[in-house]
Amino acid sequence: MEPNFQVTPIPDTTKSLITPPPKISRHVLKWLIILALALFIASAGIFWFGGPSFRESGVQMSIDGPTQIGVGDEVTYKIKYSNSTKSKLSNLRFSFSYPDESVVLKDGEVSLNTKETFAIETLEAGQSGEKEFRAFLVGNRGDIKIAKLSLIYAAGNLRTEFQKDASLATTITSIPVSLTLSVPPNQISGQPITYILDYRNETNNSISDLRFVFDYPDGFTYQSATPAGSGDGQTWNVANLNKGQGSRISINGVLNGQQGETKKLSVTLQRRINGAYIDYEKTAGSTVISSPLLGVDVVVNDSKEYTAVTGDTLNYTVKYSNTSNYTLAGVALAVKLEGAMYDIGSLDSGSGYFDGGTNTIIWNSAAISDFSSLGPNKRGQATFKIKTKPGFPSGTAGAQNSFIKATARISTANVPREISDGEVFSTASLITKISSQPTFAQLMYYNDQAFSSSGPFPPQVGKETFFTVHWQLVNPGNQVTEARISGVLPAGVNWKNITSVGAGQAEITFNKNTSEVVWNIGSLPSGVGINGTNKYDGSFQISVTPQANQKGSGILLLKNVKFSGIDSFTRQSIIIPANDLTTDDTADQVEQGIVQ
Repeated sequence: MEPNFQVTPIPDTTKSLITPPPKISRHVLKWLIILALALFIASAGIFWFGGPSFRESGVQMSIDGPTQIGVGDEVTYKIKYSNSTKSKLSNLRFSFSYPDESVVLKDGEVSLNTKETFAIETLEAGQSGEKEFRAFLVGNRGDIKIAKLSLIYAAGNLRTEFQKDASLATTITSIPVSLTLSVPPNQISGQPITYILDYRNETNNSISDLRFVFDYPDGFTYQSATPAGSGDGQTWNVANLNKGQGSRISINGVLNGQQGETKKLSVTLQRRINGAYIDYEKTAGSTVISSPLLGVDVVVNDSKEYTAVTGDTLNYTVKYSNTSNYTLAGVALAVKLEGAMYDIGSLDSGSGYFDGGTNTIIWNSAAISDFSSLGPNKRGQATFKIKTKPGFPSGTAGAQNSFIKATARISTANVPREISDGEVFSTASLITKISSQPTFAQLMYYNDQAFSSSGPFPPQVGKETFFTVHWQLVNPGNQVTEARISGVLPAGVNWKNITSVGAGQAEITFNKNTSEVVWNIGSLPSGVGINGTNKYDGSFQISVTPQANQKGSGILLLKNVKFSGIDSFTRQSIIIPANDLTTDDTADQVEQGIVQ
């Protein structure tokens, strides 16, 4: 019997076991999304702006000070720092470095420290501060002096330390006292040597308490100097240097060294400030110990100390020699002329050839036959002649302290191999100062613009006539010290005690005992009466009452008139005489002064 199966469906109970979630409306969903975005933005803002943060750019530091200055001037450096971050800075260490060759005064004494350091425990957010340092800058015109500042610090809770740097460059644009150091470029060992330092005040004011300190090279033996310095022969004190004033220091000695060795001379100009001498300016020059095979020397007008004047004729002699035991072939001699006061058009180069492009006179074997084969201990000389210009170049403030320079060089490349593989040469220089003379003019007026006229003219017997005398000075050259004008009134000429001089100038006086009229000017500055400046003009009145025996002739009013003084640069005496004055010498009534 087959089984009988019945299929009974099992009811689906899953629908009753799983409960579907409630349905969210679109409105609620929208607000949930907005809330989530707001929470995200708030969290980001707290992370980026609300919490502790640090930016290196927020730590600021700088050095404030001048970018241009004159040498020897005091500079004030102002250090500024600030914290514009939101973090506290801690353990701040500052290090400030002065520029090279700076002079720092502390408590009136020169400090040897070239660096300043200071520290700050903390610098809160938003805080700032500043600090000042002072120094005197020393160097030459055009030097760039750099001050440096460094800062190391920590920020907030960060373990890393940070560093920040700043600097300030200051250019030296002016030099108050010009220094010209003449150092022979080459010198034979054991031979006498002369160092020359020329200096002058380039400012419009006097400079006081100066001191020159010479640092001689090894191998130099000091012998003498003009003017004499201190006992050690290294220091020269200048109590006061007036505007435009200058002078020279010449030092003589012997220099020893090995051939090819360089010997450096350094000069430091110091100034006394707050009781201490600080470095003001520096200059230096070097000499190379040269081969003694050839020798050369230069003199002008038979002297190495000759002082020229404008329009002067200069006769140069260049002496040469072969001091070796060898015959030297192919010798050449050259002299280079330097200085604006040479009148090149007047040059007579003798047997030499003049190269106008380099202002150099050249002698070779075609000009001097000895140069084709210059035997041992052979000596000779070459000569040339030139004038100085008749006056200083226009537009220069007196061309103060002008000088000219002739540099001779003798050489040959034909040298025995056991002596040298290259050229053998020797040089010598000669610097010649140019003394300047003021222009002295004497004028007399009957009808002077300032004093007018009084009495008859032409003069008449028995009647008093007044005259006004003007003494005028123009100084295109060096400052003149002890400047003085004087003249004598003959018998019968009266001093009226009426004078006029420029502001700040000494009065004109009259000595009854000697009948001498004197204008003691004292210092006559360089540049007076040029480039639009006023000349010195001193005037005074005199009178005369002609007598019967003087009728028909002119009367002598002033005699023995002269200007005198000393050139402050060359130390040469200056005397300029003027013609005697008579009643017939008036500038406004020419040749009408014969007594009627």
